[in-house]
Amino acid sequence: MLVRTQMSAVTGLLVGAFAWITGLQFAVEWGVIAFVLNYIPYIGPFVATLFPTLLAMTQFESWPAVLGMFVGLNIIQFAVGNYVEPRVAGRLLSMSPMVVLFAIFFWTFLWGLFGTFIGVPIALAILSFCDQHPSSRWVADLLGDPERGGTTQIKSRS
Repeated sequence: MLVRTQMSAVTGLLVGAFAWITGLQFAVEWGVIAFVLNYIPYIGPFVATLFPTLLAMTQFESWPAVLGMFVGLNIIQFAVGNYVEPRVAGRLLSMSPMVVLFAIFFWTFLWGLFGTFIGVPIALAILSFCDQHPSSRWVADLLGDPERGGTTQIKSRS
């Protein structure tokens, strides 16, 4: 939840800064809206890009400016949500970023919004369980963070 909040704050700041740089009205408000809607999977980022684009259609005179607004906001949402957040969560939890991303998508598909929040803790519990048993330790090493040598560095062994 802490990583999701941090990444939502980064998304909100980037959206607000992008809106301010491009001259879109209510830039700070769009940043706050992007921060809040980032907690809702799939639909939240879509709405956070759709409404500023609709305002850009009324404010700007040219279609390239509107298209630029839409593309810029989508790049921010895509980069933070699909690249930065899984890497930060994976590094923090000693899990592969791919496992973090898969856990979020898989459990969201199964359980919706609740699955989005519980997916990474479930994956972490499975990896911790696999790490404790010698017969399944290979799973934890395979799915753990390759830069840290698997999940075995989370806890100290004596």
